[in-house]
Amino acid sequence: MSDSWDRAVVVRVTACGLAILVAVAMLTYLVHRRHVRLESAEDSSVASALSEIAGPPEPAGRPHTNENQILASCHPHLNASPESVPNIDVTEGHYNAAGIQLKVRFWVNGNGFVTQAFNTGASVYTAEQTQDALHYVKLLTFSVPNTPECKVRLLELIGNFFEARDSSGEWVTLFEMHPRYSFDGTHVVQTR
Repeated sequence: MSDSWDRAVVVRVTACGLAILVAVAMLTYLVHRRHVRLESAEDSSVASALSEIAGPPEPAGRPHTNENQILASCHPHLNASPESVPNIDVTEGHYNAAGIQLKVRFWVNGNGFVTQAFNTGASVYTAEQTQDALHYVKLLTFSVPNTPECKVRLLELIGNFFEARDSSGEWVTLFEMHPRYSFDGTHVVQTR
């Protein structure tokens, strides 16, 4: 009895050992297969994410355009302006009229309207004259290139009100403006 008992135990231990080996082998196979599937899925998702970030490839020979180049190419052009520039009275002062000026910065949206304007420096201007000048700037309208890049950006311009003599010798207020970013030949120029 002891001999048959020993054989039964050996058979059971061997069967359990083989079952455990088969289970470990199957588990290893499934884990390996899942890992390979995940790696290929990650590779394809990484590749698709990178392609989404990078966007469509640019054709060869097309130069890369940065933000300043886009802003320079979106140069707004003045449409009809209000009738007259606010006049700054220089007859009462004892100062050099040619040195009187008011500098403003303003932004034009894709529809050509001034969205905001503020004074960035002045000499001898009163608060009322400064407000008149800013009101004048806010009435200006522009034509903006009809491109997707230009329509979604605010375009910065810089303006200067200054005094000059007209043809009759009288002092008059003039307004001169230029874009913050423009092209000088092939390079972008940033004006402050």
